[in-house]
Amino acid sequence: SGAQSRPVDLADPGLRWQAMDKALSGAGSAAQWLAAPGSLTRLLKLASDNDFQVQVQAEAWEVIANSALRRQFGPLAPEHRFWSRRVILLGRGEPWVQAHTLMPEHSLMSPLKQVLDLGSRPLGEFLFEHPDLLRSQYEVAQHSARTWGRRSLFLLFEKPIMVAEFFLPALMEHAVPD
Repeated sequence: SGAQSRPVDLADPGLRWQAMDKALSGAGSAAQWLAAPGSLTRLLKLASDNDFQVQVQAEAWEVIANSALRRQFGPLAPEHRFWSRRVILLGRGEPWVQAHTLMPEHSLMSPLKQVLDLGSRPLGEFLFEHPDLLRSQYEVAQHSARTWGRRSLFLLFEKPIMVAEFFLPALMEHAVPD
């Protein structure tokens, strides 16, 4: 399927991230998902009647050449390593969301190190169980003709973790649950 053709990469210089309010008008049916607050995991579980799975595509240490992306995490040396996790979130057996998480190595000097052991458990459940979780405003980018995504920077235990979620065409048939 088209979802598998080009994996989502937060460091992709072709992604033109912009403030949500500027981007939503062109996003069509993806706009409601792009703007949905709170835990995407929770919303996907509701939309799929709990027929929800996380399929891990890749987990690895990476160095981020994209300096603009690196700066989102504060002043970091070009050789600073990031934990990268790419997953597909499935609803009712269909790929609904392609997600990419980046966490700088220094974030592991906190309970965030548990993220390395998530396996096929959803990151959202881990993050949103912490009442002190902070989240930046969403930024939005178009990945392909029919795929839009959002990214935000979470701060937990005073450490950053960035998550990008790209909403695939199969999800557009479903409304955001109330």
